[in-house]
Amino acid sequence: MSFIRITQKLQKEMGIKNADLVSQGKSTEAFHEWYAHVFILARKKQVIFVETQTLFSFCIENVNLKDIRERLSGLFEKGFGKALFVEGVSALIMSKVMEICRGELKFAKTESRMTIGAMNEFVKQHKFCFSYKDRAIETQDQMNRYMPMRGFPDGSKGYKFPIEVFAKVVKDQFDLDFTPRKQDFFKKIYSDRALEI
Repeated sequence: MSFIRITQKLQKEMGIKNADLVSQGKSTEAFHEWYAHVFILARKKQVIFVETQTLFSFCIENVNLKDIRERLSGLFEKGFGKALFVEGVSALIMSKVMEICRGELKFAKTESRMTIGAMNEFVKQHKFCFSYKDRAIETQDQMNRYMPMRGFPDGSKGYKFPIEVFAKVVKDQFDLDFTPRKQDFFKKIYSDRALEI
């Protein structure tokens, strides 16, 4: 069972009172605890989800109020599955990870300034990437997963790539191997930029 810590802005959109939020301590297990926030891009609402242990993130684009209030759990599950597929995660790993996140989600208040800081950086990146209008949301999400970040809960002060931390957690937790396709991703991005110039 996973739970999502929602920002005050998203809480307002969802119409959830403080009394309806669960009291939840920090999780030390991967994929059990997420942060979520709503932001505006091109006058449309986007919801971003960030996993606390790995900073693996993805966005759900062009959501409306009904989506946020009635379908957020389903959108989260579908969006996460799509993000794993885009990264080339095997069916076995996807099944293991998705099993943790499947089912009704519980919502709680945000606690970690580090995770919120990382999430804010991801939102900035999405807004920056919007200037490349032909860049799909999946590619924008990958930009965040392949961007060196700080704020991981392991206490390290160095920069790491969320996608590499994700791969390490998958190995540690499930004893399964996943190799991020960093070289292919950066080759594609630089090729796209060359075409745009």
